[in-house]
Amino acid sequence: MVVQMIQDDVLLTFKEAMNYLRVSRSTLYRLMWSGQLTGHKVGSTWRFYREDLRACVGREIASLPGSPLN
Repeated sequence: MVVQMIQDDVLLTFKEAMNYLRVSRSTLYRLMWSGQLTGHKVGSTWRFYREDLRACVGREIASLPGSPLN
C-alpha cells in the first residue's frame, strides 16, 4: 500500500504520459486543454501524476454510451 502511494507521487514526463495512456502528442495536449487532464508545468516541460492519468481514463470510460457507470 505504501509503495503504491509512493509510485503515484512520481511525476511522469510528457513522453512517459503519452506512453502510459498510449495516445499521441496531440491527444495528450487536447486532454490538457479541454480540462480532462491536469498537467503541471515544471520549468519549460509538462509533468503528470500517474493518479491524474488514471482518473482521466476513468472519466473517459464513464462517459461512454452504455457504460455501467452512467
